[in-house]
Amino acid sequence: MTPSKVRVAIIGGGIGGLTFAVALKECSNLQVDLYEQAHQITEIGAGITLWHRGYEILKSLGMKDDLVKLLNEESEDLDKEKLSFQYRLSDRKDGVEYFRLYSKGGGRLFHRQEIQQMLLKHVPEFVTIHLSHQLKRCEEGQDSVRLMFKDGSQATCDIVIAADGIKSVVRDSIPNDGVWYTGTNVFRGLIPREKLEKLYPDHSCLEHPTLLCGKSQYIVSYPISQGRTINVAACVTKLENEGKPLNGSEARKSTTQEVLDLFVGWEDQAVQLIENPVCYVLQELHPLKSYISRRIALVGDAAHGMTPYLAAGAGQAIEDAFILGRLFSEAGPENWARAFEAYNLVRQPLGNKLQLDSRSQGLYLQLNAPEFENVREMGQDLTHEQIEILRKAFTKHWSWLKGDVNQELTRASEFLNSAKVF
Repeated sequence: MTPSKVRVAIIGGGIGGLTFAVALKECSNLQVDLYEQAHQITEIGAGITLWHRGYEILKSLGMKDDLVKLLNEESEDLDKEKLSFQYRLSDRKDGVEYFRLYSKGGGRLFHRQEIQQMLLKHVPEFVTIHLSHQLKRCEEGQDSVRLMFKDGSQATCDIVIAADGIKSVVRDSIPNDGVWYTGTNVFRGLIPREKLEKLYPDHSCLEHPTLLCGKSQYIVSYPISQGRTINVAACVTKLENEGKPLNGSEARKSTTQEVLDLFVGWEDQAVQLIENPVCYVLQELHPLKSYISRRIALVGDAAHGMTPYLAAGAGQAIEDAFILGRLFSEAGPENWARAFEAYNLVRQPLGNKLQLDSRSQGLYLQLNAPEFENVREMGQDLTHEQIEILRKAFTKHWSWLKGDVNQELTRASEFLNSAKVF
């Protein structure tokens, strides 16, 4: 008799779920089903930043030509040291630049849907995609996992890869303290480059990613989709609301005037970017002690849903999925439990560290860190010492960009093939 294939269920057709599916391209000896709640594969959101680590992963998975085409740059220019972000104090009429971040390749800037559609093209034929399947509950048993969907249908699998976001249903099977409201609301919008260029031809955001900072507020903006569109996110924080229950919906339509009223007195570069935004509440996942159980592995926001201050969320989902997929390929179907352990060994510490570092970055970015207790009003001058504190904090928080994903994979692989515990 031919032994039955190990049944793998991927929950979620976002960037993490699709990357894992692509990373399994050498695992046709698995039965893989991907379940997506929407009626078509599409991505909510707008711009994302893909750093060198994630970019190299997608290249290694056969997407180099797709990426170069999306970026509209010569491939040999993509590894050079580039300006990633310029930081300005903007809660005053005469804003001032105070920090520049450079990194290998800079931040590659995309619309989320561009990356998602690219990944979808590379999903192996042996992966079956089930649309309109919203997971209601999953039950992890001794020998299998049962999936129950809102339409009444059910499925059984051997293992589950949970890529179902910060509100993960699958995560309920793993001890966790849930998500919490950070006290921050984010107003997101997209502006056609043509329009911004016509009104404000010298605007710095037309060419460079820019962070416009102030007390308890900031705006991040950068060009995406080969520069045709300017992505804008304006964040407003009320620390006194941190951890409080949410009142109202998690997303709503806003107005230009509502946001302009929040940024009165800011430099022109900031207020020129505000147009017809949608408001989202910013939530964060309490750090998890483990990203795995016996038959479940969490990836992406399901594992470490973090704040956006290090632009790391999408890239970390890609890294999680890549390493787990590679470990599956190396381990073989019968050793998936060991692959889970190896994955958790290298990804849980980094994911949790980036969660904490991102939160710390947000405090410094919005002048709410302990060293800025004296800064209570918009436009208040900072001392030279405080400016230097910001520069050092940002340099420290961004140091993760210099890490090597292949070193993490090597360490996980050594664990996979050895009884030694690191």
